[in-house]
Amino acid sequence: CMTKKNNGGGMTAAFAERNIKELLRSPVGWALGLALPVGLFVIMQVIVKSVGSDAAAQVPMFAVSRFTGGAIIFGTSFLSIFAALLISGDRQSSFLSRLFVSPMPPRSFILGYVLGIMPIAAAQVAITFCAALCFGLPPTPYILLAVVYAAALSLLFVSIGVMFGSSLSAKSAPPACSAVVQIAALLSGMWFDLDAIGGGFDTFCHVLPFAHGYDLIRYTLAGELGKTWLPLTIVFGYTAAAVVAAVLLFERNARK
Repeated sequence: CMTKKNNGGGMTAAFAERNIKELLRSPVGWALGLALPVGLFVIMQVIVKSVGSDAAAQVPMFAVSRFTGGAIIFGTSFLSIFAALLISGDRQSSFLSRLFVSPMPPRSFILGYVLGIMPIAAAQVAITFCAALCFGLPPTPYILLAVVYAAALSLLFVSIGVMFGSSLSAKSAPPACSAVVQIAALLSGMWFDLDAIGGGFDTFCHVLPFAHGYDLIRYTLAGELGKTWLPLTIVFGYTAAAVVAAVLLFERNARK
């Protein structure tokens, strides 16, 4: 029994390594994903210089702690595209069909895909916070906690990508995830202050996890941990639900 477990773990690790190599074969995609957070901070600086630092100081959205939350949401949402491309491409090439005859269970496939994408997620989160520090984010211990929460958001979007990649074709999955990227950016509050808008739109945005993810990062970086319990609960709840849904969808397609 122990030998089987060890062999299963070895196959999962080998599959994860294969997925990393597969992603690295498309340098434009992952390089764009890594460079995107830096680009967002550059855009922020251009806007600040255009309107003047005094005027920008009156706009909450330009606070570095808040903009960092937006950069995390926007950057990690691109991970869904990577996951969907990888899985839908494997399905189209019949690579997965050949692997399903191996003794590795479907859940190990999911783990292999997640582990294959998480190094890019880790690099992206690290680059985002390094860029934030360069653009004025105070170096506090709260950054370490925010990194943990950013990892949960990464897992959420990877799971969404697994769901689309498992259920849609190689042509349909990436556009569907691109829509997720746009929805996450629009409804997270990174481009406009949801607190100021209020009303039904604010309520609708907070039904989904994206605004809560943004709030979780910005409250943590600001040291307002008392405000994080609600967004933390909702983000982790959505993440757990997305992981379970991804596993079930993948296993259903494996049985087919």
